[in-house]
Amino acid sequence: AHDDGAGVVQSMEVLRMFKKLNIRPRRTLRVVLFANEENGLAGGKGYAALAKENNENTIVALESDSGGFTPRGFSFECNDANYEQALGWKKLFEPYNIHKFARGGDGADIGPLRTEQNVLIGLRPDSQRYFDYHHTAADVFEAVNKRELELGAATMASVIYLFDKYGIK
Repeated sequence: AHDDGAGVVQSMEVLRMFKKLNIRPRRTLRVVLFANEENGLAGGKGYAALAKENNENTIVALESDSGGFTPRGFSFECNDANYEQALGWKKLFEPYNIHKFARGGDGADIGPLRTEQNVLIGLRPDSQRYFDYHHTAADVFEAVNKRELELGAATMASVIYLFDKYGIK
């Protein structure tokens, strides 16, 4: 459930929120559910190859693969200008105790999409309980806190909205 059902639900919830709030993004938003991350990255590599074959331009990719716990921030793999732009938005997240904005560690599945121009983001939730569940029999739906899951989805939607509205550098 935490690995990786939470990220799946959060990603789909971002689209639902945009629709419910009647937010019309300037760019196409897509939820991609990758497979095989821990055994060769076939899903991430395959999707990146297909995107390249179809001349698709990934502007921003966001991965949530660290459990459905309270969001604490993001990690960014991008050029300096895009990172500085993201740091400028940090103050919008801080009142909600979402304060960790760091370089690197975006996520294995989206790594193959990396270019010099785009932004790859990893949602970084509170990690204190992650290994209580990761790859254990305790990783069940009932172990996911609904409110923490919702907060993660809202946090993801917020950063996606900002990059959609202001673009990349």
